[in-house]
Amino acid sequence: MLEALAGTPMKRHSTERWLGPTLSIVLLLSTAPALWGAVPDSSSCPRLSGVRGPCGYAGRPLVDALEDLRTRGLNLIFSSDLVRPDMMVETEPPVAAPRQVLGRLLSAFGLEARDGPAGTILIVRAAVSGHGGAGEADQPVPSIPALRERLRVGASPRGEPEPVTTLGREDLERLPTVGDDTSRKMAWMPGIASADRSAQFSIRGGEPNEALVILDGLAIDEPFHLKDFFAFSSIVDARAIDRVDVLTGIFPAEYGDRASGVIDLSTAKPSDGGRTAFGLSLVNASVLSEGRLGDGGGSWLVSARSWRPDAVIDTVELGGDGINPSYNDLLGKVQVRLPGGSILSAHLLASQDALRYRTEHGDGSVGAGDDHRYAWVNVKTPWTERLYSQTLISSDRIGRNRHGTTSDTVEEFTRVDDARSFGSTALKQDWILTAGERSSLKWGFDARRFEAQYIYRSHVERTDPFAGAAAVSVTDRDLILDPSGSEIGAYVAGRFRVLPPLTLEIGVRRDRQSLTGEAETSPRANLVWSLGERTLLRAGWGRFHQPQGVNELQIEDGVTDFFPAQRAEHRQIDLEHLFPDGTRLGVSAYIKDMTHLRPRYENLFNPFQLFPESEWDRVRIAPERARLRGIEIELSGDRRRALGWRASYALASAEDEVEGAWVPRSWDQRHALNVGLDYRRGETWEVSLAVSYHTGWPTTDVRAEQVQNPDGSFAVRPILGPRNGLRYPAYHRLDLRVTRRFRLRGGTLALYLDVTNLYGHNNVCCVDDFQYLPRADGSVRVDRTEGFWLRQLPVAGLDWDF
Repeated sequence: MLEALAGTPMKRHSTERWLGPTLSIVLLLSTAPALWGAVPDSSSCPRLSGVRGPCGYAGRPLVDALEDLRTRGLNLIFSSDLVRPDMMVETEPPVAAPRQVLGRLLSAFGLEARDGPAGTILIVRAAVSGHGGAGEADQPVPSIPALRERLRVGASPRGEPEPVTTLGREDLERLPTVGDDTSRKMAWMPGIASADRSAQFSIRGGEPNEALVILDGLAIDEPFHLKDFFAFSSIVDARAIDRVDVLTGIFPAEYGDRASGVIDLSTAKPSDGGRTAFGLSLVNASVLSEGRLGDGGGSWLVSARSWRPDAVIDTVELGGDGINPSYNDLLGKVQVRLPGGSILSAHLLASQDALRYRTEHGDGSVGAGDDHRYAWVNVKTPWTERLYSQTLISSDRIGRNRHGTTSDTVEEFTRVDDARSFGSTALKQDWILTAGERSSLKWGFDARRFEAQYIYRSHVERTDPFAGAAAVSVTDRDLILDPSGSEIGAYVAGRFRVLPPLTLEIGVRRDRQSLTGEAETSPRANLVWSLGERTLLRAGWGRFHQPQGVNELQIEDGVTDFFPAQRAEHRQIDLEHLFPDGTRLGVSAYIKDMTHLRPRYENLFNPFQLFPESEWDRVRIAPERARLRGIEIELSGDRRRALGWRASYALASAEDEVEGAWVPRSWDQRHALNVGLDYRRGETWEVSLAVSYHTGWPTTDVRAEQVQNPDGSFAVRPILGPRNGLRYPAYHRLDLRVTRRFRLRGGTLALYLDVTNLYGHNNVCCVDDFQYLPRADGSVRVDRTEGFWLRQLPVAGLDWDF
């Protein structure tokens, strides 16, 4: 199917021929019988989100309390033999930081928490047993513990050196977004800039492709539907996600190939009784099902969605019948426990998209299609109580195509045929050794073989209004490329508790790419100092390199060579404080300097075009370097209360040095403010409000003057001002989500209403056209025909969970 969409055959790796189909068959055969055999567990204890004060742990199994603490940011690893289902919490712990609550819960059973490798927290038997009963203390500790949860490499909870923000399932549910999209929820976080027509985002002034998106250990190269047409949504269902770790600062050495940040997604862990959920709204329909296999030693999860967001995409005014896109995606996972405690999981992520558009007078039409397929196998093994490993084998295939013709005027005509396909196979392995209570070591490598095929043909006739009325240019491109190559990376890092309140992590990674014959070394260091029980001070420094991906060649602009890796140097300091009432304050300051930047192409006035490369406002930007600076402040209330709130403010700048002058990047926003309120009335009503404000993005000034022609007549000559020398008006909007839940026999029915831009403010995004009006005094008035971001957009839907 990929080849049919791309319009051309493509070579296949021998590994890919069997790996992708095999994993797909295993997934479908494993999940099909479970889909019919899942039985909901009515005795499972729901989260008491409306409780004021204590968590409501008393009377619940200890394992349920630990699962709840996971959603609050603690990355716990424990053995099911050590934490048994019959262990019940008798005394309610007082309201405190999650780590303090954990300590109080465990002490009653003779257990304790110890810092593990890569941000994990290991639950082990305490040296001196607590008062939780001798029965638990007498149980032997297995020499090779069975992993109950995923082994995470890199993301760290509160108290670890690397700064990270963790969003649990409840956090994701409460953030109002169009279609409940995972990537769009990132826009509510400090330091992240996003255009609401698109799900793509920028982390701390970097380009959108500088964010590394990971799903269950695998890097997803292209995580969006129809990337070349607005990238309206992510290909990952938010309801299938249990946790998102967002690293916007100095991320550890195990993360490579990106310069700005990491979005680490982890799929949900199925409940013991199984679960099925159907969703239907004005923009999409979905089904999610999960459950246990056999005697509970394994689990499965399947999520499928179909999007037809015509009402949303039609807000992009192109003067035709409207864009009619369709998106479809599938996510599947099967996980089993092996003898000795290892966990084996097989994963599949696939999507297929299509788009059609016809111009108003029928003289042009456009079609597009995307096809993504990722398949991978993951094995997590506890070799001893101190040594762990994770091995991942993957194969992926991506196809994208655009084709069509447009004709705006007699002198402007565009025809494009663009077919691209990419594929790779990869092996990745991580090791973690806990050397003692004060130190740990981690190391690993990744190797990848890839190939691509580009077939691009275009014919463009256009008039440049700034070069004179008769300046008609004709551009023809006929390009075919078949790049292929490999890349390999390795890292080593150590974490040391230098002093009781001070922990230091230092690491280095080495990467090499065959496409450019380059090799890079990236050292990084993070430290955290505990200033008492409630305050943490973090500081970090690191160098990062981002090579150009085989799928990132801008062949549509005539680029046929791959550029050297971009380089970034980060410096950051963070302060985090937890108040007694559960309020959390975080303050971050960062400096990011970038060099060896690749040239990029942008449209000065309107990037939302069918074929942006054919427009007259297309320009090449070749910065010598970039400087990115910012201060971020985040304040949030206790999420366990009925009324939750959060607020963040960022003061930032993102500038390129071009020909000796500093120019704001096109997504630079100096001031950004996000405020959210969440109210829950028991388990029936929930209301969420979210306010977003930021400084208008930069644009370019246009003025005009009257000039006399040789025949004595007068004409208007437009004049471009400095690029990004002006700004659009400030952007602001209010989003609302109202949910009403009904308890039905064997399940829950939720009716909801999402309203984006509740008060319908016209936020200017771009300029569609210019009108030049000569005045009697010889001057010329320039009027802009402006385009807008998403206007008021109500989306109603329902979710049936049983």
